[in-house]
Amino acid sequence: MSFRGTYIGRDVIKIWTNGQDLTASGGKEEGKIKKNMDDVAFFLKILYQSWSIMNRICWQGRLPPCLLRMSSRLAPTTGAYAQYRGPGDYRIVFNAAHCRMMDDAAFLQIMAHEMIHILQYSRGGRGGHGRDFQNEQRRLGLILGRVIPQDSPMGYVLFMHLMKGLHPAEAARRIAAHPGHGRCEMEYFRSLFR
Repeated sequence: MSFRGTYIGRDVIKIWTNGQDLTASGGKEEGKIKKNMDDVAFFLKILYQSWSIMNRICWQGRLPPCLLRMSSRLAPTTGAYAQYRGPGDYRIVFNAAHCRMMDDAAFLQIMAHEMIHILQYSRGGRGGHGRDFQNEQRRLGLILGRVIPQDSPMGYVLFMHLMKGLHPAEAARRIAAHPGHGRCEMEYFRSLFR
């Protein structure tokens, strides 16, 4: 896959192609756009490493592959949401505005919350915050308004992030700040899981 693009004023036209040159551009602008998309891929790698660490530690790798996205179109009160769109199509969408204000621990707690919903969907459930959801939160050490216990699965997730120097909240902020990040998110996901 190759990336081609041109600048038109302040807006960037981005076209993903399968090796076909659909624009007549090249030179500095194209190199700049390609570098920006590579930067987004670097930060997406951090988010998927966080997802993978949490999946291994909390669910022994049993969760299905899940597309991670940023959106600036969510309601101000929504931190993120999980979505099941059909067989094999699971998504977690994070609110870009909330990501600007979160530290890594808060971001990972929101990610874990949404991953519990993905677990519910993968088991044929409808989601929600019922008894099974609350039991899973307690098992992981996610109790609202409390510090995550060090001896819980989420405590170990936080420890692993510190040891590896991963900062998913900063990665989410960088992705959300990039115009046109949506296409890169989808392409990166496909390159990992398809």
